[in-house]
Amino acid sequence: MRIQNWSALTLLATVTSSGAWAAEPAANEERRRLEEVVVTATKRETNLQETAAAVSVMSSDSIEKRHLVGMDDYLAALPSVSYQDRGAGSNTITIRGIAMGSQLDANSPVGSYFGEVPVTGLGPQVNGNQAGNADIKMVDVQRVEVLRGPQGTLYGSGTMGGTVRVIPKAPNLEQTEGSVATEYSLTGRGGGQNYMAQAVVNAPLVQDKFAVRMAAYRYDNEGYIDNVAVSNPDPQVIDAANAGAFAQDRKHVGGDVYTGARVTALWKPTTEFSATLMHMTQKIEQDGFREVETDLPGKYQQTRVKVGEMGLDNEYVDMDLDITNLVLEYNLGWGSVLNSSSLIKSEAASDLELSFLGAPFLGSGSYNENEKEVIVNELRFTSDLSGPLQALAGAYYEDRTVDVDVAIRWNGRPPAPASAFFSQSQIRNKQKQVAGFGELSYRPFEPLTLTAGVRYFKFDQAVPISRNLGTPSSTEGRKASVDGDNLKFNVSYKFSDQLFAYAQWSQGFREPRFQGQILPEYDADHDGLIEFRDGIERRVTEGLLDPDSVDNYEAGIKFSSSNGRFKGSLTGFLIDWEGIPVVPSLTAFQGAALYFNAGEARSQGVEFETTAEVIDDLIVELSASWVDATLAESSEGLGEKGDRLPGSAEYNVKAALEKRFDLGGRESFVRADYTYISEYFSLFQETGTPAGDYSLVDLSAGVRINTINVGLFVKNTANADDFTWVDNVFAAQRAYRLRPRTVGFNVGMNF
Repeated sequence: MRIQNWSALTLLATVTSSGAWAAEPAANEERRRLEEVVVTATKRETNLQETAAAVSVMSSDSIEKRHLVGMDDYLAALPSVSYQDRGAGSNTITIRGIAMGSQLDANSPVGSYFGEVPVTGLGPQVNGNQAGNADIKMVDVQRVEVLRGPQGTLYGSGTMGGTVRVIPKAPNLEQTEGSVATEYSLTGRGGGQNYMAQAVVNAPLVQDKFAVRMAAYRYDNEGYIDNVAVSNPDPQVIDAANAGAFAQDRKHVGGDVYTGARVTALWKPTTEFSATLMHMTQKIEQDGFREVETDLPGKYQQTRVKVGEMGLDNEYVDMDLDITNLVLEYNLGWGSVLNSSSLIKSEAASDLELSFLGAPFLGSGSYNENEKEVIVNELRFTSDLSGPLQALAGAYYEDRTVDVDVAIRWNGRPPAPASAFFSQSQIRNKQKQVAGFGELSYRPFEPLTLTAGVRYFKFDQAVPISRNLGTPSSTEGRKASVDGDNLKFNVSYKFSDQLFAYAQWSQGFREPRFQGQILPEYDADHDGLIEFRDGIERRVTEGLLDPDSVDNYEAGIKFSSSNGRFKGSLTGFLIDWEGIPVVPSLTAFQGAALYFNAGEARSQGVEFETTAEVIDDLIVELSASWVDATLAESSEGLGEKGDRLPGSAEYNVKAALEKRFDLGGRESFVRADYTYISEYFSLFQETGTPAGDYSLVDLSAGVRINTINVGLFVKNTANADDFTWVDNVFAAQRAYRLRPRTVGFNVGMNF
């Protein structure tokens, strides 16, 4: 399918919405009408079917019925979206083929928000990766909005591919309400028992003026990986044990416990002013890694030796996240002013066994600690004028401090062998970002709207500490700055209440990578060019590299039937990605890894989503996408022209069928969800073991008995065991598989 051919699909969808569905009888129309979805993707409230952007939405009803808990439960099923979960905070989101490229990249190309708070790049220090998103569990959530395509003007850095926004429920000023729920499930193969408990309470302490909403939860999931380090050791484990490391068979590796709480207070002393203060905390304890090894006879097996002093511990990840957010909003009548201030603190520790790297790492482990403190403030004005002109303008400030300590240490019996590798690094990175942004919309006549947007940004970065074994590196004390701008132009046209179309050009960028000092000895012949081990000489600059950026060309239509029983969207896009940071290989003479902006890629595709009530209380959902994301030119260090971008599936299909009915006068439902993800690689070069090419089937059912909800569910009904990610840095035989079939039930009560 080529991007030029989506006009045929557009015509088919338009005819369907305006013809077949319009012929339905009008009886019980209000009851049958699909719920109108309101989103804030453009930082103002708009009807989803009249929002000039590609947005997918999961409502609170869908989250509850489908048992959506985290990002891995829903992202991979959306058009043009791929999601790879590698454990606590270590995840990768790819939208429209715009990927990280390496799991060691420090900066994500897709943004993640919890309410007004940016939570991108809060992953733990595991194998160097800190770009993962804080996967806050979806308890008491109003909806999730996934914006596809660059959001550089409104959301700034790290939104080249798109943005994921989780919107929590706001306090209710009018009535006391709440819920409690518990869940039990059993994971097959090597898994075990899983538990969940959560509670929500809303209390209006001053009627219509002041309310507090509290939510608390605990998810306890048993691991499903077997460590066979003794019963079926690989050569590295044997060598490590011979050197004095400790090996032990162990079941249920990779289990985790998520514990969290959130308190939100809403004060609205007048109809014009409101203040919302939220504090949330989440603690993750992960016992081992869910990595499997592809060369072992069992599909869910790994071989790892023990870590810590005298091998007393198992591999682990611990992560604590605290967020405080204050939102002040004032309605001027002709517009509103909003100020959001956030303080984000993240602390994480991990211990990773390194024998898989071979000598000199046999029996050694990587102990990692990182602390992140982020201060964010956004002030914006959104107009609500009666005329043809509307405006949005704002200022953004971010101050981020990251402290990282990494120690490579011996984990076996003392004394450590002379061949063991030892290292200890300490790095502090400080970054400040300021930005100004705005969008201006003009409606020359009623159906037509023209929108132009711009964002100016500036990054200042400093590395006050960079040491190994206490000795300062060449990066310590370095400072650098870079600035730039992003633009957007959008035109939309409302043909009727049933048909809306738009086209836009938009830009996005990613936080720039910092380049340390380039020492004179790197340039052996002093000609300003550095020779790399691939035999190519390149001009490399120090300081902050230019941000890599994308230009997105997009057009779409949104359609619905006159009786509201059918709605959908069709989008086509073309993205040019330039300045991808590349590290081709070490320098020829000094062995230093230096980056430069060189890679170019192109992504094009088609996205389709629709929801319909085909007969009374029978809901059908269908979405699909085709994404052709490849390197636009050959690049040393990345790959050859035409290589697919890593982590990007070419095809993505999702279908769901939900039947609502009365069971003895009680509201009930049954639902089936199907997802297909086509094959993709973890490397640009399309080498090694591919991931993807799998189908998932989830089933769920529920009944409401007065105020009590009872549900049953089966996830991964067919027990698919395909790969979702293959390690693309250290060892290609390490990978992640789909979670085995999980069967469970839940009971909840609303009050």
